[in-house]
Amino acid sequence: MKFTDSLLVKYTFLELLEREFGIELKEKETEKIELAKQSIEIYDSMEEFYEATGWQRDNPNESGREYLLEHKILADIQGRFWYFSRIRYEDGLKRAGESNCA
Repeated sequence: MKFTDSLLVKYTFLELLEREFGIELKEKETEKIELAKQSIEIYDSMEEFYEATGWQRDNPNESGREYLLEHKILADIQGRFWYFSRIRYEDGLKRAGESNCA
């Protein structure tokens, strides 16, 4: 079963995107939903997030836990840290737009 085949999973994911990251998508935007799914990374700890992304090194003034949660960069969901890569998502949207124009 594809991720978007289950309505419960799709609606739960859409709710999570909107609530935790401020990303509002409609249920029929399946390509954007798949792209958003590919833009999520889940980490067990802040240290794991910092190591994998280089965030603390690249953004020392915006790397505190409270800052990352408040600005919807990370979401603390059941003790794990969910990161939505807006760069990956926006780059994917641009690529999709380019392929639609060709």
